[in-house]
Amino acid sequence: MSKNKSFLEQMIANWPVKALSLAAAIMLFIFNNFSSLSERFVSVELRAVFADGLTAAQPYPRRVRVEIRGNDRSLAAATEEDISATADFSRFDTEGVYTTPVTIQKKGVLEGLDTIEISVDPLEITLPIETKTRQRVDVVPVFKGLPATGYRLEQYSVNPAGVDLEGPLGLVQNIDSISTEDIDLSGKRGNFSARVRLINTNPLLTFPGGDTVDFLGQILETTDLKVFEGIAITPQGLSPNLQFAQADIPQGTITLQGGQSVLEATAKERVQLVINCTGLTESGAYTLPVQTLVPPGLTVVQFTPDHVTLVIHRGGRADFQ
Repeated sequence: MSKNKSFLEQMIANWPVKALSLAAAIMLFIFNNFSSLSERFVSVELRAVFADGLTAAQPYPRRVRVEIRGNDRSLAAATEEDISATADFSRFDTEGVYTTPVTIQKKGVLEGLDTIEISVDPLEITLPIETKTRQRVDVVPVFKGLPATGYRLEQYSVNPAGVDLEGPLGLVQNIDSISTEDIDLSGKRGNFSARVRLINTNPLLTFPGGDTVDFLGQILETTDLKVFEGIAITPQGLSPNLQFAQADIPQGTITLQGGQSVLEATAKERVQLVINCTGLTESGAYTLPVQTLVPPGLTVVQFTPDHVTLVIHRGGRADFQ
């Protein structure tokens, strides 16, 4: 009995010191295990959830910083797709300013791993909540560059000409149009089409029907006017029995309209003023219309003279007046 009492006395002797030693050993064990864990930081997309008919009234962080602690093997296989972050405001069903925690959920290779420790920054999100609305706005195309020299953008169409815009009421109600990304006209010489994206610089706004439109542009050559002077008037089809009274033929002037490049390439020799003398069989004075002969693609705006009076002599020469 004395031996057992001696053993018990030894066990409880200096028990405060022994208890502190045991606690220190436990803490050292925990610290050693904690310090042996590796850590990794990833950026995770934040999903904000709102009650029906409500949405955020100001921008909020679209990603959060997540710290993962665990052994090297667990961390090596983990990616940001294995973690989801959510700020759930769905319990708030009226407009106002609210705060909600950012919750983390493990997925993929991290799901079910109790040895993984996860923390998030920020811990909570505070946002003003506002009524969500939708309205139709016009699409305004934006251009850059110029068509090829001598060409112009004659007309264009955008399909659809308007799109639905959705977002917080205070923001959407002040917007009546939305611009496209730049549509490049540089060097264009003919009609063209393109699918262009709508410009949205505010993450609170969305396009429920899609953020692209179809553009169709009509490119035409620039028309210009050019005056050709000193054009010889040429009689055609005069009977061999009749002759003109004078050798000098009057000259005329003609103004043409057409594409800039076509006009620049048209030589004076290709522009003609003629008189049709077919059917003249007797001597006499005749007033005949002047006709034009010009290259294809050009339009006669005006010409002078439009009539010529001439005198025909059998076996003689005709006088122009």
